[in-house]
Amino acid sequence: MQLILLGNKKGVSIIEILVAIVVIVVALTGLLGLASFSLRASGLIEQTTQANSLAQESLEALRNFRDGTYWDTDGLGPLSAGIDYHLQKTGSPLEWQIIQGSEVVGIFTRKIVLNNVLRDASDNIVQSGGVNDPKTKKITATVSWQERGKNHQVELVAYLTAWKQ
Repeated sequence: MQLILLGNKKGVSIIEILVAIVVIVVALTGLLGLASFSLRASGLIEQTTQANSLAQESLEALRNFRDGTYWDTDGLGPLSAGIDYHLQKTGSPLEWQIIQGSEVVGIFTRKIVLNNVLRDASDNIVQSGGVNDPKTKKITATVSWQERGKNHQVELVAYLTAWKQ
């Protein structure tokens, strides 16, 4: 028995080449998309790390400010609860000063907000229904920025007490 092959072998080769080109193009497109995503993700991770460092620096600077400031019965010197502040080193010798408003550091905007702390009868911190503790303040350090039109924010919270009294 004889086997008869129909068709042109050159035509099959062209189809194979076209299929191979399509497979390669699809694979390269996927790899380029993955590389682009990885670069964007690593950029956001780097920015988040920087924002965390800025927020942590704000909390540490406020602790340093607290250690050199008289803590009166209303709290941390002349500072008011619920107002945006930022810290700045000024004077000679350099000392931390608290200035009202937020601060722009590169692409980041940072601020700290002091809030009163309420305690219940068991001396636990509560959100409402407690008595104001003038020797404790809740400090919220917030760093925000925009990346590719999206808003991002890092927020760290600490409690400061009048530990010297």
